[in-house]
Amino acid sequence: MKKAIGITLSVIGIIMAAISLVFKVNEQMSVAKSVSVIGGADGPTSIFVAGKIGGTPAITGIIVGIVLLAIGIFIFAGKK
Repeated sequence: MKKAIGITLSVIGIIMAAISLVFKVNEQMSVAKSVSVIGGADGPTSIFVAGKIGGTPAITGIIVGIVLLAIGIFIFAGKK
């Protein structure tokens, strides 16, 4: 019974992490980013980067998936 629970948690963790990773990559591809460089020959140079930062739901999904995978492995490989 414990092995079935461990395998189930591991599979759910892998699926959740993979789906969240796909959403994170898709989000990074679709966000428009801009880089501007302002400077002169004798003055300081500034670099401005504009874009959307965050994406906590995707990162949270990846972390939860990895935790479920680890719990599943510990349950599956645990002693009787």
